Amino acid sequence: MDLGIVQTLSGPVIGAVIGYCTNYIAVKMLFRPLRPVMLFGKQLPFTPGIIPKGQARLARAAGEAVSSTLLTQEDIREMLLSEQAKTQLRKALTQELGKHTETPLKQIGIKLAGEENYEKGRDILQDKLTEKVSDRVLDMGLGDIIAQKVIEAVSQKLDGSFLGKMIRGDMLEGLAKPIQEHIDAYLDTNIDVLLTPQMRSIWEESEQKPVGDVLALMQEAQMEPVDLCMKLYERMVDEKAENLIQMLNLRGVAENKILAMQPEEVETLVMSIMKKELGAVVNLGALVGFIIGLLNLLF
Repeated sequence: MDLGIVQTLSGPVIGAVIGYCTNYIAVKMLFRPLRPVMLFGKQLPFTPGIIPKGQARLARAAGEAVSSTLLTQEDIREMLLSEQAKTQLRKALTQELGKHTETPLKQIGIKLAGEENYEKGRDILQDKLTEKVSDRVLDMGLGDIIAQKVIEAVSQKLDGSFLGKMIRGDMLEGLAKPIQEHIDAYLDTNIDVLLTPQMRSIWEESEQKPVGDVLALMQEAQMEPVDLCMKLYERMVDEKAENLIQMLNLRGVAENKILAMQPEEVETLVMSIMKKELGAVVNLGALVGFIIGLLNLLF
């Protein structure tokens, strides 16, 4: 080969080699060295590599990107309320209810919550229901109703009798107030004692009923169980989507996951995403070096 041609091409080729090697080293220095290099007790500059050194910053940036851009509250809501998600949930609910038509309610409750939690929840619900029923009974004014009925019954019994002629109507009416007060006082003091055993008995009877019986009663009342569950699900997602995001803490999960990774794992992760692009940067260095070499020939 003509020596002149070799000399002519040597500049661009050397420029290409320098550009390639420079960019190759720069890309490698993004990751290497993976850990600090110490010399005479001092850490050498540029160690560890840029990405291992900034792993905490990378973790924070990734967490911020996940929580504010990739998976926002609206994204979660749309995913959970998509037609596909609701169709799959409806299908799963229908299948599960169909499997347990003969299963007692108590067994379902224990399976879902655990025996200890079920018993605690049952006791709380019994107390709440008893309290609500007690309040309603007291609000009915049973003392006044019973007192009036007693006076009416006595008046009817005495009507036309010798004793009835001796007792005036206003005398009987005067008895209504003390009767009412005694009944109200008794109920106010003893209503919980009276109702608690009854409510417990009703609950124990109900929790032994199979799921199928409850579903049949709901359908008779034109209440489709699956539809009710779906409405509750949609309402919960609408109202609790923000709380769900906070509970999942996607930002913290992403950040902690990256912080927990070894430098080698971070390198593998970044290279799996940007290997092609980083390779292009190295090749571009060779191209730029070659072009600069050609320009040197011209100028």
